[in-house]
Amino acid sequence: MVASLLLAAINLTSANVEVVVPKTANRDARVAQYAAEEMTNFLSRAFGAPVPIRHQIDGGKCSIVLGSNVWSVAAGIDTAKLPRDGFVLKTQGNVLYIAGIDDNPKSVNSGNHFQKATLFGVYEFLERYVGCRFYFPGELGEIVPRKESVAVPDLNETCAPAWTERSISSNHGSWFDPSVKAGEEFSKERNRLRMETRPLPCCHGQYKAKIPQRFGKTHPEYFYLNPKGQREIFDTEEKPYSRNAHLCYTSDVWEEIYKDARSYFRGEDPKVRGMLVGKAPKYKSEWGRQASCGLYYDIMPHDGMRECMCPRCQATFAKAKDRANYANETVWGWTATIAQRLKDEGLKGYVTQMAYHPYKNVPDIALPDNVIVTVCNNGGWVRGGRGEEDIALVKAWVNKVGKVKLYNNTGKFSCNNTDIPNVPSTTPFATAAFYNRVSPYIRGAYFSGPADRFLYTAMNYYCFSRIAWYGQADIPAIMDEHYRLMYGAAAEPMKEFFAIIERKWMKEIIGNVVETSLGTVHITPSEFRIWTELYTEKTIAPMAALIKKAAAAVPAGSLEARRVALIRQEYLDAMLSSTRAYNAGLSVEAEKVRRLANPPKSVVVGFRPTTITVGKDEIDKPFKAVKFSVDLKPGKWYRISYYVKGEGIAPHAKRGGANAVVWRNEALDKGSVYPKVGLDGTFDWVHQSGEFRIPKNLPHEFKPEIDVRLFHATGTAHFADLIVEEIKK
Repeated sequence: MVASLLLAAINLTSANVEVVVPKTANRDARVAQYAAEEMTNFLSRAFGAPVPIRHQIDGGKCSIVLGSNVWSVAAGIDTAKLPRDGFVLKTQGNVLYIAGIDDNPKSVNSGNHFQKATLFGVYEFLERYVGCRFYFPGELGEIVPRKESVAVPDLNETCAPAWTERSISSNHGSWFDPSVKAGEEFSKERNRLRMETRPLPCCHGQYKAKIPQRFGKTHPEYFYLNPKGQREIFDTEEKPYSRNAHLCYTSDVWEEIYKDARSYFRGEDPKVRGMLVGKAPKYKSEWGRQASCGLYYDIMPHDGMRECMCPRCQATFAKAKDRANYANETVWGWTATIAQRLKDEGLKGYVTQMAYHPYKNVPDIALPDNVIVTVCNNGGWVRGGRGEEDIALVKAWVNKVGKVKLYNNTGKFSCNNTDIPNVPSTTPFATAAFYNRVSPYIRGAYFSGPADRFLYTAMNYYCFSRIAWYGQADIPAIMDEHYRLMYGAAAEPMKEFFAIIERKWMKEIIGNVVETSLGTVHITPSEFRIWTELYTEKTIAPMAALIKKAAAAVPAGSLEARRVALIRQEYLDAMLSSTRAYNAGLSVEAEKVRRLANPPKSVVVGFRPTTITVGKDEIDKPFKAVKFSVDLKPGKWYRISYYVKGEGIAPHAKRGGANAVVWRNEALDKGSVYPKVGLDGTFDWVHQSGEFRIPKNLPHEFKPEIDVRLFHATGTAHFADLIVEEIKK
């Protein structure tokens, strides 16, 4: 203790410390004021006594002066020379200065896209010298060690993030504490993890430019030609002009995209190009999110790009080296053309484009230096050969254009069948292993890691933030510290609990490998398999035993005990509740009792018990089905219910297995598949059900039907007693 005091330039105690911001900070510098509130909050908790905020420096105190002001300038700190999000930590006499460039938002925790470097400096100080940790907002996720004093060494240091772009998904999932405003808490989380303060647009800019709304009626040739020879401009749902209005990429729509970018970089009024934001019929004339940040304009195609079947597109796509990336040279060719034209006109700015299916590969053509590239992959959840291919692609792009940004869809998404509620996706080690590896090649990353519950992603985000700020991180050491600080004497059983959580997700959910006659296939298991095999009361029992052991290791009512209880609630109880509810819903006997008590009127015409078998010699067929007519009315709600038995059902593609489908005029209604991911394996009779609504306004003659089927799977499925009944909602 004596040695540390001798090395300290300033020794802070509850009796001598003050936090100082100019008086104007209350009105004109909200970031500095909020930073002061955070500093005094955590210092007060550490010292066990209140730390004051003052507006003048008291020469007899040890002062922590925050923000750029007359005092920091007199101390030689010029924040104008700092990189974005960078800050200075400097001691002079008995004063510690923490200063960076700050904007003046209306509220620090109601948004994130403004400079707040002084606040980042406060968090760095609290972590480094006080020992605070910010795992998630709230008392249970904040580590504030009790201190008699805080020794601050002689400092004159500029700190800045290793990655200029650092962001996490805006979808925070359900919050564990219903007494707070989840959105504000998540903004607080982003601030404490020191996420980016300037979002460069790089995602589906053509969709955000509202091309269908602007050109749908006047230029139908700009839009995708479907296999039936129709230009699809309107969606088939009740809301027109949705994201399903894809483009024809050999049409003159690229000229419109170029003119939009040119107009933006010229600083023209958005009305010049008829730009729109908002939802019909309340559109506003503004530059939207495709042009949301200064000198950057996003020209990326729509999500889920559809292959235009017009002769010109087909002739162009046929030349692709890689059929899976049929649009590669087309999209990157136009990107290069637009960028070069803007450059030739002397316009300052960058066009942003993502390497994304079906144009993810490095093109043969040269790309001008005003093209900013983002590479999309699934990050730390992709292992083995596919993971190595992702890394190789990142390196190839770096060789082409220099450091790139990553867009990582490492979350619970319906398109990947990983969005099953109450299956924990906490994978800090897998997440961090990926980012540690790619960090030397990237300028930053967007970690899109949403889950149904916030706590499932909290430590994924925390580990990501350590690498994003420092460039590399010792994750085993960070996680060991996490278990020790959070759970005290319960650290070991909690560490083992979370090791099981990560192992099950990575091996049984993400790493589920199926050997088929088509080769090795990675298939996310069905909800049926998850709750009847992988996450049953029996398989969850070892985790329950660890939680019980952890609870017994810590004093009742302590912070550690409350944290263990929170994990029990959000993880163990959630898993047990779901497996019990799901298995109860499988009961054929319970459904028979329901039908007997209130006999339903089924609107299915002529259903009969049906058996469907798909042999290995038929594996190339996407599905085999038996169709039945059904009398459905627009605007009405319905419940579908049936019994199914399986024999050796083996899926060989996503969502494969046995299920029932509601169709409308040969088109599948979104969400009208029951279950969404087919049942697989060998199982006795089980009950399946679901609810759906037919839209009120249908664009053409309504011809509904229902299929029972085997989808992308071999084996045998027996279907019985299928009914569809109208219900009140």
